[in-house]
Amino acid sequence: MRSNGKGKIIGIIFALIVVVAIIKYLGLLIIAGGLGYWGYKKYQNAKRENRKSKLAIVLFSLAGIFFLAFIGNLTNVKQQELANKAPAAPAKLEQTSVVPTTVKPEQTSNVVSTSASNEEAASEQPKRIPITLIAGTDGDTFKALVQNKEEKIRLLLVDTPESVKQGTPVQPFAKEASAFTLKQLKQGNLSLELDVSERDKYGRLLGYVWVGDKMLNETLIEKGYARVAYINPPNVKYVDQFKETQATAQKSGTGIWSIENYAQEDGFNQKAAQEVAVKAESPKSDSSEKESKPKVATPKKEVVPDYSEQKESSSDVYYKNCSAVRAAGADPIYEGEPGYSRKLDRDGDGIACER
Repeated sequence: MRSNGKGKIIGIIFALIVVVAIIKYLGLLIIAGGLGYWGYKKYQNAKRENRKSKLAIVLFSLAGIFFLAFIGNLTNVKQQELANKAPAAPAKLEQTSVVPTTVKPEQTSNVVSTSASNEEAASEQPKRIPITLIAGTDGDTFKALVQNKEEKIRLLLVDTPESVKQGTPVQPFAKEASAFTLKQLKQGNLSLELDVSERDKYGRLLGYVWVGDKMLNETLIEKGYARVAYINPPNVKYVDQFKETQATAQKSGTGIWSIENYAQEDGFNQKAAQEVAVKAESPKSDSSEKESKPKVATPKKEVVPDYSEQKESSSDVYYKNCSAVRAAGADPIYEGEPGYSRKLDRDGDGIACER
């Protein structure tokens, strides 16, 4: 009988363990109550028979264990619920900070879109480095002070006719391009925008030069002083924009485009320029040839002033030296302007008394 009683107790314990594994919350309290009630009955029966009941003690102990387990489980559940609710509070705060309940929906949408557009504009704004002009070289190259260091800067994606290249004669519109570039740079408020590759094989800085809010590279193309050239990836940021500007200059026959077949994809055709010069110098016998002359050889005066066709100096104005020129406030003097002379133009670039 005793062995059967122990077997029953063990069976009950295993059954209770299985029930505990299945039931998480109130099951523990129900089991604790059942064990307590069972232990109480056994205790009453033993009391009537005036004896002690070990089974009642075991049942009471088990009831206490399950009750404590219920209390501990209930505490864990509460803590888990609080932890799950904790992240939700910042989310609500973030939502209310973006879309306050007191503001109309259309107003909040305007605020969000404005901030987004500002961020996009800031990310798209190109980084520019302030620079200071030191000296001009030719139409697409000059020297400047960049971050307290003297640098030679080559304008990206453009090519102007040669005026200082050794072994190459001065090409048509070369002097005009050089004079125009120098005049623009002397306005000040200069900045340099770099592309992906910063330097060429000669160590020159490559970039887009801004004079205030206007890009010098594109202005040279627009005025007919330069062609789109040297398209070498990855430095092609503005190539499509430049090509559109060049197409407009070509249609209007501006500058280099006023000479037929002069500006080519691989450079400037010196032979075409010489042929035009020969035709311009030869006498014309009929009116048709006279009409063709301005179309081919003569650039538009309002866009491209041709300094090379003007006189070297004016007999009405004479300066002894550059000090006299600066004292008169006439510096710099471009070739063909009153007072220009070769002795004042030491480097022979067509600009006398340049600073």
